[in-house]
Amino acid sequence: MTTPTTQPTLHMVGNAHLDPVWLWRWQEGVAEAIGTCWAAIDRLEEGDGFVFSKGEAQVYAWIEELDPDLFAKIAHYVASGRWRVVNGWWIQPDCNVPSGESVIRQALYGKRYFKSRFGIDVPTGYNVDSFGHPGTFPMLLQHTGSTSYTYSRPAKHEMTLPQELFTWRSPDGSEVTAFRIQGAYNTSKREMPLPQKTDLSLEWMAEWGHSIMVFYGVGNHGGAPTIENINEIDRRIEAGENLKYSDPERFFNEVPRDGLPVIDHGLQFHAIGCYAAASSLKTGNRKAEALLEQAEAAATLAHREAGTPYPREKFEELWRTLLFNQFHDTLGGTSIESACIDSERELAMVAAGAEIILNASVRHLGRLIGKPVDPTDATFFVMNFNGQDAGGLLEAEPWVDKDVISKRVVMDEEGNLIPFQYTDPAGKTTGLQRIVFPASVPAYGYRTWRFVVDERGTSAPPISFGASTDLRTFETGGYRLTLDAETGAIGSLTSKREGIELFTGPGHLATIVEDPTDTWGHGPSSLPFDGTDMRLAAVTLIETGPVRTVIKVVAEGGASVMTTKIVLPEDASHPVELRVHLNWREERCLLRLAYPLGMETFEFEIPGGWDAHPTDGSEVPGQRFMRATGGGHEIAVLNDAKYSYAVKDGTLFMTAVRAPVFAHHDPNKIVDGSHYRYMDQGEQAFTINLFAAPKVSRKEAFALAETLNKPLVTTPHVSRGGTRAHTGQWLAVEADHSAITALKVAEEGNGTIVRAVELDGTDDTLRVAGRTVPLRPRGITTARLTDAALTPCSGLED
Repeated sequence: MTTPTTQPTLHMVGNAHLDPVWLWRWQEGVAEAIGTCWAAIDRLEEGDGFVFSKGEAQVYAWIEELDPDLFAKIAHYVASGRWRVVNGWWIQPDCNVPSGESVIRQALYGKRYFKSRFGIDVPTGYNVDSFGHPGTFPMLLQHTGSTSYTYSRPAKHEMTLPQELFTWRSPDGSEVTAFRIQGAYNTSKREMPLPQKTDLSLEWMAEWGHSIMVFYGVGNHGGAPTIENINEIDRRIEAGENLKYSDPERFFNEVPRDGLPVIDHGLQFHAIGCYAAASSLKTGNRKAEALLEQAEAAATLAHREAGTPYPREKFEELWRTLLFNQFHDTLGGTSIESACIDSERELAMVAAGAEIILNASVRHLGRLIGKPVDPTDATFFVMNFNGQDAGGLLEAEPWVDKDVISKRVVMDEEGNLIPFQYTDPAGKTTGLQRIVFPASVPAYGYRTWRFVVDERGTSAPPISFGASTDLRTFETGGYRLTLDAETGAIGSLTSKREGIELFTGPGHLATIVEDPTDTWGHGPSSLPFDGTDMRLAAVTLIETGPVRTVIKVVAEGGASVMTTKIVLPEDASHPVELRVHLNWREERCLLRLAYPLGMETFEFEIPGGWDAHPTDGSEVPGQRFMRATGGGHEIAVLNDAKYSYAVKDGTLFMTAVRAPVFAHHDPNKIVDGSHYRYMDQGEQAFTINLFAAPKVSRKEAFALAETLNKPLVTTPHVSRGGTRAHTGQWLAVEADHSAITALKVAEEGNGTIVRAVELDGTDDTLRVAGRTVPLRPRGITTARLTDAALTPCSGLED
């Protein structure tokens, strides 16, 4: 390791940024990865000084498979120290949309790859082209073996910093040394040429008084540094100018770090339109993440309890595919249409692969449970593969051989009658019966219910549910709702348990807004708000009963139609559900959904934690939950597909959809009458849940989001050889105000990995199977459970 130096020096960083997908499909990205790295090898073989930096394990994996000769040359120069691996992640992802678990897997699989192929550790975080970086990133970086971070966005005109080299600190106190690139991370015909860039950098270095990195080389579509670049640097070195061939790791090792200014918040905001663009990819990403996490937990429990082999290699294959599709121009929605279609298919493949593993694990666990009380009953068990207890209204379709005559009841494991009602079945064939009832299942636990013929019960109704209604007010034991007669928005929603009015004005109000920004949303800090409200077209009362009331509201605007099924539970301890089906047909417009909460503080889930975002109307990224406080009560708003929000005058706005032209970049103008393809045309579905109480803890908001995004798994109980009780917990996990976020078998097979994040800023304790480890305030903790102990480890499991 080099020693810090006090003499400021220009560190000339030769690189070739490659977008494996953007204005081209991945197949072209593969070709350019090979061509770029051959070009870098050419430069290395032409002289002795030049040093090349390249990250992204996916690129190396392609080359290893498709061009072994090139891979051998890369390995040679890695060993000699002239080919420097940076980043250490699988790809340079979008940094706002992926979950904290996905960020950890970027490092886990990327760094394991580089360790196995080259025998190296990669301590330098590096996302030079990503569109903003959340404040939890220093924690996630440090937790996965990175001590420094190089980035470029937001740039100077978007965010003011005391200087370009600084200490970046997360809420838990984790720190990395960060450097913001000045100008571009490359040099090309349309960027500042290297001579001018070097002169300007020398001026900056003299002004700032510390070393800086200067990035050069043709990039984006690959390329690598040119002979002209090398000659220019050699000329300056021979002339005695204070610069040298270098790389980010060497820079951070040599630059003095003491006394640097501290930045203790996210590095935001850039390309605000990317939080909402490409709804299909956002939804696919959320689903793939959720199913992978559920499948890993299920496979881990099956491995521990039933002795079934853990499919580690298959999981890594699925994760690699997901991580590749979290590339910033892919998940950010800024690629061409054909590339977006490719990603849709790959995300669907991840979800399908995860479901195969999940189903197999459920069956292995199910065979451990004692046989049904009566094999002629429709018996089904329900499993929770989340680290939090799950409760809510559970829908199931137990098979009763099309018996519509017999009266039936729902019974739990003790034979207690559980209130239920029939609900709209998935298929419209005689005898299909779908039921809904309140259910609760412990973390990593299971329960069993029976749908039993019993004269105390009720027979199934006909398969058609719902009728048009002129009613605009609906009430259950838990909620009272009034619809706005003009817009179909929720004019009033009261939680009767505590007398809480959730909205100060029309809620779930859909407004179509003209959006002149490009695909990225370049330029403004906020997207437009003023537009035309959708208008009420129809109301249907679908069902009412002892468990819930369901209303369908149809609103229309422009050429688009939004249908919302509003689920009002009888019990206000369950959230109100808004199941949205949107047929979107607008062009260069966005859809705002407004929730006037009248609150003061709005906290959004971000990767590995939460953050309180601005309330000035700025467009901000958020993930599965938003928690609002300050109005005499607290509210959680959950969703299963969306990431783009704004808060203005106490109102939460969700940007549900945007419709820019595919891959349209300013300053190119959209010409009236010309042919374009617009994004997000057609049908999509998503769910928003609303929950209010005097106090809604962050852990409770997290658990509600988990239950929505990773729902309970319901399946028939058909095995006969098990001996386990009909209810239980496969693995006991608990923390007071922290969330358990992951459960998996260790990569080397040496134990079970449990991950948790503390949410309230105070010390906590993770308790697993009778053993404990401390959880630091706002920190993330990974622990390894073995027969002997529960011990902390890094996110790399070392």
